[in-house]
Amino acid sequence: MFSGKDVPAVGVSIGIERVFAIMEGQARERAAASGTAIRATETQVLVASIGNGMQVKRMEVAAKLWAAGIKAEFGFKPNPKMGDQLGYALEQGIPFMVLFGETELQQGQVKVKDMAAKTEEAVALDELVGVLQRLIAPQAAS
Repeated sequence: MFSGKDVPAVGVSIGIERVFAIMEGQARERAAASGTAIRATETQVLVASIGNGMQVKRMEVAAKLWAAGIKAEFGFKPNPKMGDQLGYALEQGIPFMVLFGETELQQGQVKVKDMAAKTEEAVALDELVGVLQRLIAPQAAS
């Protein structure tokens, strides 16, 4: 075109940015209508702790969940604030939290918080995987 020579070519443009913008707008409308957050992550469980020095234990619990095929994550800060962890779970639309502090660990328990139902139950650490799989199963089906 600019060289003065004929160069054979074929091209098509469908405006992919426009297509994605329309799809995003539709997703936002559905989320607003249902009152849910648009999830940027597939995380099913946020592992959170109360108190200092719990980062290694959060990693251990998350690793246990990963081994069972549960999509879990934990905060990278050594001593995160509970409000920050809770806010993150709500902002990201993470459906469940596993919470623990020194007292729960001494008792061999953690708390499982259902973010949608706004309920919390104490669960033995040995039974955590089974309880979460039972809670997550109905969501995975829908």
